[in-house]
Formats: sequence, C-alpha cells, structure tokens
Amino acid sequence: MKEENGIVREADIECTFTLKIKESCFKPGRVRVHLPAPVNAEWLYMGQVLTSAPAFRMISIEDHPQRSTWFDEVLEENRPFSVTYAFESAPEAIVPDIGEINRTSQPGRAIGPALIRQYEEKNHCDCSSYTGPLADKVTVMDLASETAIKVPSREEAARILGLTREEVAKFFGDRAENTGDLINLVFRFCANHTAGSVAELSDGAPESRNILLVMLMRALGVPARWQGGFRIKEGTAAPADWAIVNVAPYGWIYMDAEAAHEAFEAGNRELAEFYFGGIDALRIPTASKIGAGLYPARDYKRSDEKYNLFGEVEFEERGLGADEFSTSVTVKVQ
Repeated sequence: MKEENGIVREADIECTFTLKIKESCFKPGRVRVHLPAPVNAEWLYMGQVLTSAPAFRMISIEDHPQRSTWFDEVLEENRPFSVTYAFESAPEAIVPDIGEINRTSQPGRAIGPALIRQYEEKNHCDCSSYTGPLADKVTVMDLASETAIKVPSREEAARILGLTREEVAKFFGDRAENTGDLINLVFRFCANHTAGSVAELSDGAPESRNILLVMLMRALGVPARWQGGFRIKEGTAAPADWAIVNVAPYGWIYMDAEAAHEAFEAGNRELAEFYFGGIDALRIPTASKIGAGLYPARDYKRSDEKYNLFGEVEFEERGLGADEFSTSVTVKVQ
C-alpha cells in the first residue's frame, strides 16, 4: 500500500463476497446466484479469482456494466456461496487547473465523438425532472463563495425556471472561458448540499451527491458518467459511488463529491480539493451503469435493480427478495 499526504494512492486488495439463503426461506432444488465482481476501470489492474465455493459456472466479461460471478447449483442442504477476488488499485489523480480549462474548449453537446456523446444525455438515473431548476440555480451562484451553498426552495426554483436547461447550456457555450469555473462550482455545490434541502425541489431526489453531480454536469453540457461499488474505510467495505467527468484538456477525470463532503465536514480542505480530480485507491467498482442487467440474465425481478452491491438469488419458480438472504463483503488491503 502506498500513501501520499494521508491518501492511499496504490493498494493490493482482496475482497470476498458471501451470500447465504436464510434457513426459513431455503428449499432443496436448483439455485442460481449472482455475486458482484469488479468491473473494468482504467485504474484497476485486474487480478484473479482466488477462491470460489462452490465452483462458479461463469463470470461476466470485464467490460460488462454490472459484472458478476454466476453459480448454478442443485442443493439438498443450505450452504453459502462465496468468491474472493484479488486486484491492484492505482487510480490516477489530476489537479485540474481552472485557468487551463477556461482556455480550452469543452467537447460540447452533440459535437464530441460518439463515445462521449452518450454521456451527455440528460435522462440519466430517472431523476432529470428537477435538474433544470438546479442547473439554473448554479448559473447565478456566487463563484467566489467559499461557504456551503443553500439549495433553493420550491418557490425560488419556480422563479429561477424562467431559463430552460437549453438556454443555460447555450449561455455557458457562449462563455467558454468560464467552463472551468462552472465545473468547479457544480462540484462544490454537490459536495456541500444536504440531502434534505435537495429533496425540497421535487420528489425522486438522487440517492447520492455523485449522481447529482453527473446529472448537473450533463444538464449543463459537460459529459459525465457514473461508477459505483464499495469504498474501504477502516478495514470495512461500504457502498459508495463516484463520478467521471470529461474535462478538456485533461480528458476523463475522477471526482467524488461524497468524499469531498466528508472532508469539508471534517475541516480538511486539502483532502476535499483532492477529490476534485482524483479518488483514493481503496475502491471496489462493481457497476458502471445504474440499472444495467446481469449476465446471464435472470428469469425474475432482482432484489436490487440498480447497483449490483450484494448479489441476487433465484429458485426455478421465483426470485428471492433482499430479506430472504444474507450477504457480507470482507476485505484485506496491503
């Protein structure tokens, strides 16, 4: 493990996913199980499956948006399913120069390569109905403010909606020299908002600051994509996510508004700034798209249709709900 300024920059990680059907729900017969597997990431050096019990039948390709290891067993007695992966994690961190961004044109909606254009789509995460008011509010915020930004009330948001998202995007397109300020501002906005104040704007608020970050970037014409899985803190893996934003002239860079929020709350401004251009190495990515299907496909509805965090189980006649099986994630870091 390699640290710089208290931030883990490189790490060798072993993670074990375990799932067991609750005794009250088990019945002998065919059982099919999906357990999460690390997805492909630029900073992840894919290692190997160290152990699998029982032996897995299939593992998704590395580029699958919600990668998994699949088991297909006929059980007479209840038993756990587990798989252990080993990999190296070394994400690159970039400290973006706002002035350099301001001097460089962004790809812009509908003019970038096809691989970028797909990350400009605004209907992301089924929460885009209120990104308009938020995007409009961002455009009139004080760029020099160092304090937490207050999310507008419903009444304020309605007044602000005198501008459409398209008008906002055009406004910033005509002022390309301010693109860097905009990207920095959106990040600070997401890192400082409180979930409750965002929920005031409409129903269906995003479940994390990083989903909000991706939506706002897209609403304002900056390509952005999402990745999620686990973040390791104090030896424990907890669900987490982060954003990847296309920032000229740097290309795709990592941002984590959730981790930055924690750092701001702890008074560690230097660490918060690090997450505007980087993530620590203590990450296990298990999804690169919210709501993507598993492979091989399930016959029944998933217990978690969004994030691919803990696994899925199905019998021949039905799928099991999250309250019908137990799961765990254990990690070793060196």
